Parts: sequence; structure tokens; C-alpha cells
Amino acid sequence: MKVLEAFQIPIIALEDKSYQYTFEGDDAFFAAFEQDWVEKGHFEVEVDLTKSALMIQVQMKISGSIELICDRSLEAFDHPLDVNEKLIFKYSDHSEDLGDNLFLLDRKEPKLNLSQDIFDFIALEVPMKKLHPRFAAEEDPNAVDVFIYTTERADEKPASTTEEVIDPRWAALQKLKDLK
Repeated sequence: MKVLEAFQIPIIALEDKSYQYTFEGDDAFFAAFEQDWVEKGHFEVEVDLTKSALMIQVQMKISGSIELICDRSLEAFDHPLDVNEKLIFKYSDHSEDLGDNLFLLDRKEPKLNLSQDIFDFIALEVPMKKLHPRFAAEEDPNAVDVFIYTTERADEKPASTTEEVIDPRWAALQKLKDLK
């Protein structure tokens, strides 16, 4: 994938100090992963790479936006990205993902490929409920178990087919209350 090669950093010739890199991605970046989670967007990644004798620390700041489809109205909208993540690559005799953004990196590896990590961080920013911003303002974040999809209008009362039958004891009490 020619597009993903732009997100590689040649580390074999780097000295032990800090470096800054900037990468940009667009729709071609997301198409290279052959998935339908995120298909369109534009982002910029600022990378601060600190190389030492034992490890490489990578601080990534991803900003931009991705295009999502609203679950309610099926309209496309731009979802903003603001990601700040840190990766640690420790030198070893083999490559392995240890989890929690910690990796073992083979000492003979000539390049550090950040494309998969960038995609993963962007994919984690996709909300579970994708709502257009005009609908997101309607939602109360403190509400629990609120059913928002309904066919009844809020200002209409449901039609009653039978008249309410009032217990005669309660009717007598109601008469006393009305006398006041």
C-alpha cells in the first residue's frame, strides 16, 4: 500500500534524541484498510518521537474530522477528532504487541510503521451512537434509559377507548374536596 508508506519513520539511522514529524491523511488512507468503519475524513498527525538506547517513545496528536452517517436521520456529518496518545516501543529480539500501547520492537527493524496505530486511535473515536450534531443537542446526558424513538407525538394524549371507572368511595371523597 503506497498510501500507508508515508506513515513510516526510518529509525535505524536516528540518533538518541527527540524528533518531530507531521503526517496528513485523507480518504485514501481509510480506503487502504479495506473496511467500512470509517471511509472518509481528513486528519493531521503531529508526532514527537524520542529515541533512547532502550526504547522509543512516540507521542501522537491527531486532529481533524471524519465523516459519519447519523443513525437517526442517515445524514452525513463531520465528527471532530482530537486524540492525544502515547506509544512505547522497547527494543527486543522480536516484535510483539504487549497491550496498553506498549510494544516490543526488533532491534533490526529499519522502519517504524505508525499507520495501523493511527487508524486504531481514529476508529476508537467513532461514537457508539452516531448522532448528527443537531440531534445531539436534544439529548440529556443525565437521562438514563430514555426511549427517544417513538411514533406518538409528545403533545398528543393517547386515545382512550373506555371511560375510566371511578370507585364510588373515591367519588364521594372527591365531592368533599370539591366543596372547599
